[in-house]
Amino acid sequence: MGPVTTVAQVFGAIQMAKATASAFCTNFFPAQGKLQAWIDHGELLGELRDRSAFFLRKDRDFWHLYFCASDVATLQRDIRELPALTTERVAIDLVGSEALLGEVLNAVESAGFRRYSRLVRLARPGEPARPQSPANGTQVLCADQSDGPAIISLLESSFDRYADQLPALYEIEAAIASRQVLAVKHAGALAAVLYFESQGFTSTVRYWVVAAEFRSHRFGSAAMRHYLASQSAVRRFILWVTADNENAVLKYRHYGYAPDGLIDHVLVNNLINP
Repeated sequence: MGPVTTVAQVFGAIQMAKATASAFCTNFFPAQGKLQAWIDHGELLGELRDRSAFFLRKDRDFWHLYFCASDVATLQRDIRELPALTTERVAIDLVGSEALLGEVLNAVESAGFRRYSRLVRLARPGEPARPQSPANGTQVLCADQSDGPAIISLLESSFDRYADQLPALYEIEAAIASRQVLAVKHAGALAAVLYFESQGFTSTVRYWVVAAEFRSHRFGSAAMRHYLASQSAVRRFILWVTADNENAVLKYRHYGYAPDGLIDHVLVNNLINP
């Protein structure tokens, strides 16, 4: 694979894979802005084949694998030939309805990947919520740039880097600049974070976390209610959560979220150990 240097390379490769497609399959749905950021930071590699295209994105000590193929048989044939699968830690996400993912799952597993995690998407209609202030005069505020390293540290200690698509520092900084990271601080310490992305009439909670020493103080609840109340133009709220994290699922249900039928199977190669 070689470095990807332009967005046009990516979309050109996708179109070439589609041109001969009998049953096009992919796990790559790149937003142009995010794609450009990956390219600018030298994180994206690509490889174009006759009827398929593959991309690797660097993330900490491993890579995310994306594919576009004319059909599942082509995917199954070509994915096995990727040298990186024998030399690098690689994770792959397969998103869709459970009923439609079977063949693609089989193709990816035949290349040596194993199932690692399963996420479900939850959705909530854009109904207003009443904001709630934390106790002791603590406020929910937009994070500032100096909070970036502490936010990264909190996310890395609270989430699974292989399954949860953790952001890089530059992504955190861009989200802070866009006022899409809420923070609750207590006695100068970062107590809770809610990191979201709003585009048009849809808003996605990417991460909602409370530092261990501040749980049971309702800081997380205050951040969530502030977020829901502040996004008055949003008509649909969505998020992803690990399917077997019953505590998190119950908390989201409390705020009106419910499964919408989409799932994300995360698979890893044998260089990623349990």
